[in-house]
Amino acid sequence: MPPSTADRSSLGLLATLFAAFLAALQTRSAGALQIQQAFASPNRTNNFVVDAASRRVYLAAVNSLYQLNATLAREVEMRTGPVRDNPLCHAPQLPQATCEHEKTLTDNHNKLLALDREQGVLLACGSVYQGFCELRSMNNVSRVAVKFPQDGATVFPSMLNIVANHENASTVGLIFRSHGGAPRLLVGATYTGMGTEYFPKNHSKEDLRFENTPEIAIRSLNTKDLGRLFTYDINPSEDNVFKIKQEVKQKNKLNFVHAFVHKSYSYIAINNDANTGLKESQPNSILARICLDTDGPRRSAESRKLTESYIQMGIQCGASGNIYNRLLSIYPADISDAQSAEAPEPYLFGVFARAGGQSAVCAFRVADVEEMIRQGRRNCLNGPNSDVQVLDSVIQGSGAECERKGPIK
Repeated sequence: MPPSTADRSSLGLLATLFAAFLAALQTRSAGALQIQQAFASPNRTNNFVVDAASRRVYLAAVNSLYQLNATLAREVEMRTGPVRDNPLCHAPQLPQATCEHEKTLTDNHNKLLALDREQGVLLACGSVYQGFCELRSMNNVSRVAVKFPQDGATVFPSMLNIVANHENASTVGLIFRSHGGAPRLLVGATYTGMGTEYFPKNHSKEDLRFENTPEIAIRSLNTKDLGRLFTYDINPSEDNVFKIKQEVKQKNKLNFVHAFVHKSYSYIAINNDANTGLKESQPNSILARICLDTDGPRRSAESRKLTESYIQMGIQCGASGNIYNRLLSIYPADISDAQSAEAPEPYLFGVFARAGGQSAVCAFRVADVEEMIRQGRRNCLNGPNSDVQVLDSVIQGSGAECERKGPIK
């Protein structure tokens, strides 16, 4: 939901002040900044994560995975590609999988890299084999920490097709602990099946992505329950996924920007590329919120369904016709006033762009975002509401855009 005129003005002023602060900070500190250590990857870097306890750096590049120490010295290098693959074939990890299409050497682009220190594993997901994920040892990334799938286990394609299977298609994800402490994986991935620019142009009717890969899903990541690893972890599984209907996928070309946690919620920032080219006053960007089912008081011991809590609002930067409506990057940060004794206040800082290549930074109070969502849900109880929506109108097998979701909490 776009901010009001007053809100936009204040956000624009805050963005200006923030830019001035950054410029002043850069002026004061530019002479003092020096590179202490460096590591150069011969291939393009995709993702990295840092373990704060060991100070190790895990770096994922095209066809390689590196484990570096605190001084960025290489400890381990693991080759992840190229491998023989074809996007029209099932992952070879699927038992008895056959494919009539020719496989060629294909680069493996890392799409998702995440640490789960409690289980001692590094989650590494690549673009090959339909977006397959591995769990590797945090102490030595060349070792597989958990073999998946297990020999003789029942495996479905939906357990293997997790991230986007194309180098230019987006993927975001995060690991969290649900009610009871069970580790779970939230993933948002751009659809790359039939009808998209990512799908092989050979007129094949075999679309493995639509059949097996939702745009958003919550999966089990519990290594002590291997039979459910990477499953949707709820019965029926459709309650823990968002999969847009085939007939409206062209109107919902979702490009995922970032996923992060605040309190007991995950926020997912998305661009709907189907809106590109429309008037600049209309937001192309979406901020979605999902309840992560953490250890708060519950009426039931059952896991909360993703479809019970998903809600979204439009987000853009600027005011008075000076609008930046495409989100490039967004991150949360706590801001404190050095002259105040009050606790730091959470903000979202977003970099936005518009046609012509210009960009701007805007800051949003998380409290304002939460209030907009809360008010939107209240309005939703009274009837259809376009300001804050659920995705029910485009989810496979679902109904209206804005439907009764129960009491606001």
